[in-house]
Amino acid sequence: MPSWLRFIFIILFIVFITSLHVGAVYLLPYPLSKMNVLFSFFIIMLLWQNSGKIVWMVFFSHFLIELFTVSPFGIILFSSVIAFLISYWLYQNVFTNRSWYAALVLSVFTLSIYRILYITLLFLGQLLGWQNNTPLRLVLVTSFWELLTTTGFLIIIYFIFSRFSKKLSSAVVIESSIYGR
Repeated sequence: MPSWLRFIFIILFIVFITSLHVGAVYLLPYPLSKMNVLFSFFIIMLLWQNSGKIVWMVFFSHFLIELFTVSPFGIILFSSVIAFLISYWLYQNVFTNRSWYAALVLSVFTLSIYRILYITLLFLGQLLGWQNNTPLRLVLVTSFWELLTTTGFLIIIYFIFSRFSKKLSSAVVIESSIYGR
């Protein structure tokens, strides 16, 4: 496949997954609307492709999300990219297989790192006067539901993809570069 065609496909995929995430937030009922579709798909793609390109895809998809949020610009983008960089490193060096329980633990770690960074940056924004006070209780309840629903959705997606793909077998991960080579 030519590189320009692959690039267009990746851009369309990022827009599609981001639209799917926004649609899930607005269309699903309360507990399920907290599901982070982007994290689920990108963690599955990380397991499937074992490439650092996923971090760039996370960057561009969360940049699109950042354009439509009410939080100060950069909080979601920074939190998600750093969370995926750490999870990519964890996947390469700690969780070295592609089993469902490695996907589950990686999902919990990634979402936890994301929410810890997000809450920390919100708190810093409140201290520096960038934004109004956000109730911590509301953020923690949202984080709990996000962790629960996203992890459940990830496991369902994992079992569906593992049924049709040999790449998600419980094999040991072959080391790759963060630059996608």
